[in-house]
Amino acid sequence: MRAFLAVSLAPQAAERLRHPVEAAVACLADDDVAVARVDPAADGWVAFTDPDDTDLLGEPGGAFTVVLGKLLRTRDADLSAADVVALLTGGSDAGLTALLPPFAAVHRGRAGGPIVAANDWLGFRQLYWWRGDGAAAVSTSARALAVLAGAPLDLDGLGTQAMMGWQITDQTIYEGVRACPPATLASLDGGALRIRQYAEPVSQDGPAPALEDAVAEMSDILTRWQTAYLEAHPESVLQLTGGHDSRILLGATPEKLRNGMRALTLGSETSPDVVIAARLARRYGIRHEVYRLDEHAPPSPEHAHRLALSASKALETLGSPMALAPLLSVEAKLDQGHRLSGLGGEVARGFYYAGQPVGAQTSPALVERLARWRLFSNEAVDAAALDKDFHAAAQAYTHKTLAGLFPAGDWLRATDHFYLYHRMHRWSAAHGTAAAVRRHFVNPMFDRRFIELALGVAPADKRDSLLLGRIMSRLDAELARIPLDTGLVPARLGTRSMATRMTVATATARKVAGKVRQRLTNARRPQLGAAEIADLVLQHWRADPTVCQALYESPLVNRQWLDGLLNGEHGAAATTMTFLVNLVVVAEQHR
Repeated sequence: MRAFLAVSLAPQAAERLRHPVEAAVACLADDDVAVARVDPAADGWVAFTDPDDTDLLGEPGGAFTVVLGKLLRTRDADLSAADVVALLTGGSDAGLTALLPPFAAVHRGRAGGPIVAANDWLGFRQLYWWRGDGAAAVSTSARALAVLAGAPLDLDGLGTQAMMGWQITDQTIYEGVRACPPATLASLDGGALRIRQYAEPVSQDGPAPALEDAVAEMSDILTRWQTAYLEAHPESVLQLTGGHDSRILLGATPEKLRNGMRALTLGSETSPDVVIAARLARRYGIRHEVYRLDEHAPPSPEHAHRLALSASKALETLGSPMALAPLLSVEAKLDQGHRLSGLGGEVARGFYYAGQPVGAQTSPALVERLARWRLFSNEAVDAAALDKDFHAAAQAYTHKTLAGLFPAGDWLRATDHFYLYHRMHRWSAAHGTAAAVRRHFVNPMFDRRFIELALGVAPADKRDSLLLGRIMSRLDAELARIPLDTGLVPARLGTRSMATRMTVATATARKVAGKVRQRLTNARRPQLGAAEIADLVLQHWRADPTVCQALYESPLVNRQWLDGLLNGEHGAAATTMTFLVNLVVVAEQHR
């Protein structure tokens, strides 16, 4: 099942909540999924979209168990909705942590009984909650909860999104609507919501494991995942690129399963991803499909506008519709099925390590520096587009909040924690959730033990992809000798030779120089296809300004700047158009 909304009411709850709120229920539907059922009861109501074959739906108002996504898998086996009942009601916290993210489910054992919802140990499948006077609700849709509650916009949440392009902590852009934390078990009953976490965050305390021990165990985990999954689902598709993470998944696939396996690459004929993936496919007998972005006509400006609105809703207005819209257009033409990808590998390479001091302890100065050079540099809204006071308040609030999110102690380990439990949990997860409800979205590197080892390894052994280079070499020495799209060679990354140090240092210097140019020129780096979609959306707005008229009613937007944008005096980066599209959707749902 793709979406649900559960509302629990006490006797003192507002009368308007006692019957399904149509505008809130409408937020569950999208272009290809309708609301299939609304079950009212004396103490609340539940709304569902179309169920999957595996969901267990009894009579209206009665028991039900639904899985909120396609994937339901442990390292060794697929599970069913019936298995979920035991996990949610049997007190098996270890059983829940064994499920691969993304996962979420909701269960009621009997008519009038409590409703229990759970997400995965990383909180990658996004769920949201709200509490009111004598009322509480849980949903897959933050927008639905905002409409249900009549919630005004949360200016702090909007400010963070304007600065970073995504959310941190549990905040949303709606006052009182919060994201469920990782490892949530939430119980709705009698108008009250109780939340507990069934697993602690992955710990980085204690001595680091020996590098070779970690390499051996992490390699075995991936091999076990790839073998079991491909044997169970031989038509699975590997998202193969020229990068390191998908290469590692290929290396973890036994050679007997590579011949004839399916792989998919997006790009033009000459892009490094396509060239390298095609070479690997020929070498190992892989059935390789290339979706040629350059062979497909772009959408019309009006269609691009509709795509952007749909993408914003799919992300609950909490992510980048300009990044998702081109992917929605592409995925509509592709088999959804079972898709294997290397998301999660960033945790094992130290995503934020470049340019950071070795051996430093977490400090306000280091957090502020990281914010200026990394967190605010890619997806921030152009300051000229925003009301001056709002922009100043957004900067101050986001800096202050960030300062409390990095654990004390080793600075590099603190950045690992932030990456996993904020960027991965809120940015990647918002986009990953949109994929997880459409296909079996399989990321073996989200195995909890794999992440435990990745976080536990000493930062010095992760830096410059040393750990991943060693894993690649252990899995398949031949594959490890083939250069990546960066020109770097995994086998060499797994060594500490002088030549490797010089090569990595050169690549790092280029990356840092790019960040300096980006910072000095206030440039933004949009995702694949985002700039093209943004330009098309702007064309449509200029041809028909009524579709974005709501922006003039927002006190957050600089009206003079908006006049110039629509009159053609200046353009807007994709990151700025993202923020504006989200505001248009918010205005639409609050009419």
